Amino acid sequence: MQSFFHSHYRWVIVGVLWLIHALGFMNISSLGILAPFIKEDLQLTSVQIGLLISALSIGASLSQMPSGLMSDFFGVRSMLGLGVALFGFFLTLLSLAGSYPLALLILFFYGVANGTLTPATSKSVLDWFPTAGRATAMGVKQTGVNLGGILAGIIFPFLVLYGSWRQSLLTVGLTEMAFAALIYKLAKESPLQSPTPRSALPWRKILRVAFHRDMLILGGIGFGLMATQFCFSAYLTLFLSKELEYSIRQAGHFFALAYLLGAAGRVFWSLLSDYLLGGRRKGILGWITFIMLLSSLSLGAISFFPSLASLLFLAILAFGVSGLGWNAIYLTILGEAMGKESIGLATGVGYFYGFMGSLICPPLFGYLIDWTGTFGYAWLFLGCWSILILFLLSLYREADPKEEKEGVP
Repeated sequence: MQSFFHSHYRWVIVGVLWLIHALGFMNISSLGILAPFIKEDLQLTSVQIGLLISALSIGASLSQMPSGLMSDFFGVRSMLGLGVALFGFFLTLLSLAGSYPLALLILFFYGVANGTLTPATSKSVLDWFPTAGRATAMGVKQTGVNLGGILAGIIFPFLVLYGSWRQSLLTVGLTEMAFAALIYKLAKESPLQSPTPRSALPWRKILRVAFHRDMLILGGIGFGLMATQFCFSAYLTLFLSKELEYSIRQAGHFFALAYLLGAAGRVFWSLLSDYLLGGRRKGILGWITFIMLLSSLSLGAISFFPSLASLLFLAILAFGVSGLGWNAIYLTILGEAMGKESIGLATGVGYFYGFMGSLICPPLFGYLIDWTGTFGYAWLFLGCWSILILFLLSLYREADPKEEKEGVP
């Protein structure tokens, strides 16, 4: 009976984690959706819009490794409840920001709160699920991110057209603070997780994992993937509304479509990895990256040659299933890379490197737009990252899925 309960409750856990990702990424996506209004209200440049994303990413990157280690040590339940409460609180504060420097500071602390969630949610999946099926569970969990993008594309254009960007963020932030208690009640620790010593937090382990050869390669891959996703999220609405002259509502629909396709992609790639390739992840990530390369080049071509706008739907479709569909496979690779005792830390390390990409690249993307007067070179810039990811993948040695990798002491 106990085993029956565990096998069924683990899907309740996936639902809870799915909701957390939906709320968190809806917040992040709102910055891209509301960018035209924030830019006008605070009189910002495109580079400054990119720096808002960077401020969030700095906070998230700094909290990834410590929160990953704490998730391994203390468990995930407290981390999840606290994280949701804090990012709702800081979103509420952002709605009250009266200046650009204050908005940067609030987004930094929002990033710190948001950065606690990915290591904890990924550890929860790998604790609750065996090797066969864990990528699929991770894929289902990660569709919450895409739902967040879909909700942002639908909800925020509606709210901002009938209120303001400030009222939109205030409403959503207060709602999320109320959700935190529910999250804490439903989130439970896996009865199958490995026991962890409670003597003292092994802070030095962070450096050993962070500079491990495999983690450096996976970190570089995460850097490129996260850079591409965050640039797309932050600037798609501006690209469609300013350069291609779509309405905000139409741009929001394209934004939502991309995340809907990304949700389908996360589950599709995970099913292929688990049940067709027997738990292998590397080849799937290679195909994802190749499709992402083609979609970035296509968006660049549309920018240079507006007569190719008829290809926009296909380009966004391709980017959705690739540039927004990679996360589940990547998180599963991270969780399996350093052994069962370091799942949270390995995820935190990988996402630390990834958030560095989201820190550095959105301002560069914005700079290319301001400097060249077109989005074309910026989209080609994302294509270059896809090429680098393919190179790094060729260097990574994937372990036999039937064997657990040896952990880092």
